[in-house]
Amino acid sequence: MIPAEKALTSKTFCTYPWIHQYVGPDGEVKPCCIYAPNESGVGNIKDAPLSQIWNNDKSKQMRLDMLAGVEISGCSACNNREGSSATHRDETNAYWFKDNIDIINQTQLDGGLPEHKLKYIDARFNNLCNLKCRTCTPHFSTSWHADYEKLRNPNEASKFPKALLIPGNSDSHLLDEILPHLSEAEAVYFAGGEPLMQIEHYKVLEELINLNHTGTVQRPLSIRYSTNFSSLTLGKYNVIDYWNKFRRVTVNASLDGSHERAEYWRKGTDWATIVENRKTLIKECPRVRFNIGFTLSWINAFNLLDFHKEWVNLKYINVDSINVNMLDMPAMYSLKNIPSWKKKKIELAFLKHIEWLNERKARDHTKNQFVNAINFMNNMDTEKNFIAISKFIDTTEQLDKLRNENFWDVFPEHNDMKELIYGSNSLQKLPSTN
Repeated sequence: MIPAEKALTSKTFCTYPWIHQYVGPDGEVKPCCIYAPNESGVGNIKDAPLSQIWNNDKSKQMRLDMLAGVEISGCSACNNREGSSATHRDETNAYWFKDNIDIINQTQLDGGLPEHKLKYIDARFNNLCNLKCRTCTPHFSTSWHADYEKLRNPNEASKFPKALLIPGNSDSHLLDEILPHLSEAEAVYFAGGEPLMQIEHYKVLEELINLNHTGTVQRPLSIRYSTNFSSLTLGKYNVIDYWNKFRRVTVNASLDGSHERAEYWRKGTDWATIVENRKTLIKECPRVRFNIGFTLSWINAFNLLDFHKEWVNLKYINVDSINVNMLDMPAMYSLKNIPSWKKKKIELAFLKHIEWLNERKARDHTKNQFVNAINFMNNMDTEKNFIAISKFIDTTEQLDKLRNENFWDVFPEHNDMKELIYGSNSLQKLPSTN
């Protein structure tokens, strides 16, 4: 059986290790960006170049395991969702497998590949970011570092001794590794940190323009973003000037809430600025494909529905311009881990939203995202339990005090959780965090 035929019969096969190397802000090289953060990858560019990592023992064994159907522990995000909701692996194979069968069939007996060619590029040049989202860590945000240092156990060594993470042995190390692959790239994905704050992002776009590789039918190129959408400029650079030179740009704006909920959940967000940036993009670069990239937790589940409707009604997006990503970690925020009675309320709200989507003639893909969210949420029977309740209490109270905020004031839709979390006295106003 040739490799591509093995791939079709394997439940663990993913196309990425044949066309891609993800590089995190710490230099770790992994098969993709959602590979388990607590699992080591296949190498680190501080120790070896990408070309050497491409066919090292770990990379070769990973390919062989995927062809053989062996479950890889680092692929837990996909493994755990298999059979209950759509996985990142499913989406990857649907997009990339068919056009890369020839490369897959070049897999050697030891798992090696004859050429180091990156068709898909996702390189995190640093962790520079102006937000400190509740679901994030200093690994992906420099702004988180100060809060982390104030909250961490002083008797334990810091996991993040420096605020700014650089993936290579110099500021330009990763960029120098990536530039030679741009002429063959079919997709370049920018994420963070915050990519629109990174000078390397603009250097990549400039190099693509210099190569006259901006996307054609014969030579396709897709430029994709996950951005907090807080700023469209960096010094002399205006990203719209660049986007207008490319055939296909997709912006997934990481907006996990709206108005005051966005400003609480993604600390540093200014909602008025987000709205103005959306208006600017519609006016000056209307052909950019703009989506709300919404990471769904139980915290923002109801706000998702209001936000979606509001921006459709305001004509900032069309009804299908939304990508809903289920949050697994931190566990205290995951839909899977709340009590069954709370899940039922969210499920009923989502089913009603699907009715609204039907009225708007939304695509099946859009409706299925909400169906998948329900399936994901109900995949674990929690009964009356709130998994990680202690962690939620400690983290929320500590951050609220540090940031002079109050969760219950911002999210009154969750007042029904107070009694579970704080006991019967929770009907009284909680102490101020000021």
